[in-house]
Amino acid sequence: MLLIEFKKFLFDKKILTAIIILFLFELILQMGFYKPLLKKNSYASNINRVTEHVIEKKNILNPDILIVGTSVAFEGISIRILNEELSQTGLKAQSLAVRGSEILVQHRILEEYLDKLENVKVIIHVMEPGMAWVDKSETVEPTLSMLSEIGNFQSALELKKFEYEPTIPNYLFLIFKSIAYRKDFADLIINFNERIKSVVRQNKNPNLNPWDYENDHPESMQPYHITSVDDCLNRLSAQGDPTIPPASNADHRRMLFETCGIANIVPKDSAKTPETDRYFRRLKLMYEPVLKKNIKIIHVFAPYSHVIREFNGEERMRVWQDGLVESLAPYQKLHKLDLQDSLGSDTSKYCFDLIHLNEMGMKSFSRILGQKLVEEIGRK
Repeated sequence: MLLIEFKKFLFDKKILTAIIILFLFELILQMGFYKPLLKKNSYASNINRVTEHVIEKKNILNPDILIVGTSVAFEGISIRILNEELSQTGLKAQSLAVRGSEILVQHRILEEYLDKLENVKVIIHVMEPGMAWVDKSETVEPTLSMLSEIGNFQSALELKKFEYEPTIPNYLFLIFKSIAYRKDFADLIINFNERIKSVVRQNKNPNLNPWDYENDHPESMQPYHITSVDDCLNRLSAQGDPTIPPASNADHRRMLFETCGIANIVPKDSAKTPETDRYFRRLKLMYEPVLKKNIKIIHVFAPYSHVIREFNGEERMRVWQDGLVESLAPYQKLHKLDLQDSLGSDTSKYCFDLIHLNEMGMKSFSRILGQKLVEEIGRK
């Protein structure tokens, strides 16, 4: 009797109608029709915008050099200035750096898009010295959101390969767009008018440049006179000095405080750990398919704020040296450009916060990097 009743319930017209509607809704999402409505500057929206723009502008800028990395590369390198410096070589550069992208996300970006950029001969991988010490096995929502946008089913298969410990909800997040977008749906309903206005503005003012983004933030750390991470956390906290210098603003102060918090969780001990070992194993998985295509990888360490420069000393950089050598073996020898000190010993006027360069820093560093690449790579 129970089986008969269950069959009746399952094949009830109302139930079938609901299932069909949910299936069609999920199919529409999987086909990408909702992508243009994603919240601006969300992790999902950002990765779509960056990757789609690079491919869309390929006829204008088909790169020989591809930049990969996180917000350090995204904010710190001007593709416009870099190409000005590279013009004498005949080489062209483009960036697929995405804010907040872990190694697996960067790997999936290359898997999905590298073959579409057939001229690429060199990849510039912009590294963050403290990142290997905060590598984690748990998947976080920003990473899942980005993976969901770049081949969600393939990304789900890669989680264990890259030594994550995925849960059933993690897999459901990647497989079903209706789950991945649930927070975006809620925001769309709450801020419907503003979301539609944002989409209309974006369509009216498309980005005509071949590069996705160029840092235009003039604010710097200099007016705050920060001497250490602890000094930053104490003075910029809600209980600290509320004064905002004229050259800054509330958003800048908040983001500066947030990066102080990030810097504070990076272990000060630079010895090798299980986390660093896993990080370099993940790099090896990322690099192997690239190196098999005879594409050269150059590692770049960009300048940070001088406040945290002391943490990236010789011991930490030796761990990086050994880890990168192993991650490239047996295909390539290490080619590293350590430019952490390229902007001088006091970088406060060049830094937006502890981790990211501002507009002035980006311009200066991009010229330095371009000149260095001319020396290192030569002509096309």
